[in-house]
Amino acid sequence: MSKPFYGTFPVKEIDSAIDLDAVIIGVPYEDNAKIYRKGASTAPMKIREFSSFFSGQSFSDQSIHQHNVLDLMDLAENLNNEEMQKGLSEKVQKILQKGALPIILGGDHSIALGTAKGIMKGDIEIDSIVWIDAHLDLMNEYPEGEKYTRATVLKRIIELDFVDPKKIYFIGSRGHNLGLEEIEFCKEQGMNTINVKTFQNREKILEALAQIVKHQKNIYVSLDIDVLDPAFAPGVSVPEPGGLTTRELFEVINLLAKNIKCFEIVEVNPKLDINDITSKIACKTIFELLDSI
Repeated sequence: MSKPFYGTFPVKEIDSAIDLDAVIIGVPYEDNAKIYRKGASTAPMKIREFSSFFSGQSFSDQSIHQHNVLDLMDLAENLNNEEMQKGLSEKVQKILQKGALPIILGGDHSIALGTAKGIMKGDIEIDSIVWIDAHLDLMNEYPEGEKYTRATVLKRIIELDFVDPKKIYFIGSRGHNLGLEEIEFCKEQGMNTINVKTFQNREKILEALAQIVKHQKNIYVSLDIDVLDPAFAPGVSVPEPGGLTTRELFEVINLLAKNIKCFEIVEVNPKLDINDITSKIACKTIFELLDSI
């Protein structure tokens, strides 16, 4: 059994816990789509392992050490999609009902459907989704005949009537690995895109983020680590050149943090990583979030 995320306490349940700030839960799951390189299911263990590379302390007045953060450890391995959704949604629901921030470690991006179902059952109404990802994940089927994969997951979430599509914000999306049908769907539904080229103008990106925070008070952030350029995060299954830098990503998280009510980080693939860089970035992203909430 792996150690808990650094600076947290491992627990098997949170029913008796009080005064919680955040709860970490790992989801060692990846879809069965054969076109994707396997390894994302090993990420929760690796992210926890490399969290001890850090002290958890920064120049911030608060850090993980000033928060009450528990680690529920991982869902069972080798679950099918339905079992994963059920298990994750139940955990997310309980965490939210405790008034705490769920921090979910994937796994591939298909786990987000379980997260969304848990939020729907929790005691909070989410205003918007911020999808930080190189890709849109809006395909109806991909590969053909498969409706529950990392490439279709946001389409499935929208079908739940979870959030008004006009209050979905894509950050860092880029191509050339997008489907025409999902681009058209995105435009038809009036979704918002802050594509990677916007980051060339820092003033413009800061204004865009300020508008999200001003108007959307309860945000569900789903972060696919492949939003980063592969030069910064080589350990991903679907690398897309031309992405964000780590510094840009951390700034996005810092600026959104106080409005984030549910957070997940997905698509780290340790089997494809170099010197565990991507796992360490995932760790530091969590530390950055907890510095800023």
